[in-house]
Amino acid sequence: MFLEWTLLPLDHMNALLDLSVDQVQLRFEDILGLKKHQTCLREAALLDYFVVGFWWAKEMNFTCQQISFILALLQLLLDNVKDKQMPRSENFKVFDKKLLSARKSSADTDVNPLFDSDQIKSITDYFKSSLFQHYRLYQFLFTQPRDEVLLGMERNIDVANSNDFAAPLEEGMPSEVYFRYMASSPATPLTQGLDECVKNEEEPGKSQQAERRGSLEGFSAEDVREVLGEMTKEMLTKLQADFAEKLRLQEETYASRLDSLKSVASK
Repeated sequence: MFLEWTLLPLDHMNALLDLSVDQVQLRFEDILGLKKHQTCLREAALLDYFVVGFWWAKEMNFTCQQISFILALLQLLLDNVKDKQMPRSENFKVFDKKLLSARKSSADTDVNPLFDSDQIKSITDYFKSSLFQHYRLYQFLFTQPRDEVLLGMERNIDVANSNDFAAPLEEGMPSEVYFRYMASSPATPLTQGLDECVKNEEEPGKSQQAERRGSLEGFSAEDVREVLGEMTKEMLTKLQADFAEKLRLQEETYASRLDSLKSVASK
């Protein structure tokens, strides 16, 4: 009897031949129980090892029995690396022995060889390039423990207290509003001082108005009318002069523009 992969019966093997490579990978995840292959390097290597081996055998147009033999041989050699830590030379002898057994026929049971000579050569080349060429990597993968390293960074962030900083200028307010509605009770003497300053500023204005009224009491209505007439005449004279000057400047501007237009038209 030839090697058969016990994890997948032959009748189920035929169903995998019609699937795409992504679907085959999903099926092998369930068959091998590799649920952490996206985060675990060992499981990812195992899944790739079997999926690529199956897909290569499918492209070689092997039968279901031949594909089962290839998967069983992959499993056997990998177990020798993982469980027995077998050196490459000894493991290659196991591979050669199992492959030659599939080449021989049995006269007693009338069993034909599982592979011909060309297929044996192709299988040998595949196992050399896939497993034995990277044998030390597989040894390291299954013999060296992998520590789970959690990378993290701790940072302390100081949050500024808004009470320690002055408010922006756009949030400011007049001092009268602040001292009236916002300031606490100890600020009351200060507001009283401001009120006194405001009163002192208003009193000189009142005294000046009183002085002006006293100075105007010595003039009659005729005198006031005469003074206003003179002031009005001076203002009108000045306005007429300004208007005449502006009119003259505009006339000169228009004249210069007309001359330039005439010169352009003559050309």
